[in-house]
Amino acid sequence: MSRTRTLAAAAALLGPALLLTGCGIKPTGVVESGAAAKVAVAAPARTSMAYFVTPDGRLVPVPQPEHTRDGPRGSLTGLLAGPGAPELEAGLGTRLPPVEPKQLAETGVGFTARDRVEARLPFPVAELDPTARRQLVCSALSTLAPAFDVVLRGTDTALEAAHCEPGGRADGAG
Repeated sequence: MSRTRTLAAAAALLGPALLLTGCGIKPTGVVESGAAAKVAVAAPARTSMAYFVTPDGRLVPVPQPEHTRDGPRGSLTGLLAGPGAPELEAGLGTRLPPVEPKQLAETGVGFTARDRVEARLPFPVAELDPTARRQLVCSALSTLAPAFDVVLRGTDTALEAAHCEPGGRADGAG
């Protein structure tokens, strides 16, 4: 047998043996790595955002460029119209009551002080859960400076002024 044939035969036998030995890394179990990454939403400054809710109760801003020209009222209009197909497909939802399209005209935002706005809503607000309230406040402020407070005024009452606090879950954790 020639030297070339001998080397070829040795390589043919040695190749599969090397593949069977692997790279020497031992298998491990699942390693916990903490909470999911936070996502930065790329949108021009002062773009209208609607804050929708993830399945675990976190708020996620979704750009609403078609409503930006209407400022805070546009942000609320986008939010109250509800999540669209892309948001639903991504698992986003809302904690707000359904609003008929004709009721959107009853939604308004006005400045009541140098650092305060009032959001007028076409439904009762007293019984809204904290996540629903945060959705409204953060959406209303998406085109304004974060220093503003928002008073939510519904068909039943007006709530105390609040800041936008998008973080956290509905159960108070995180």
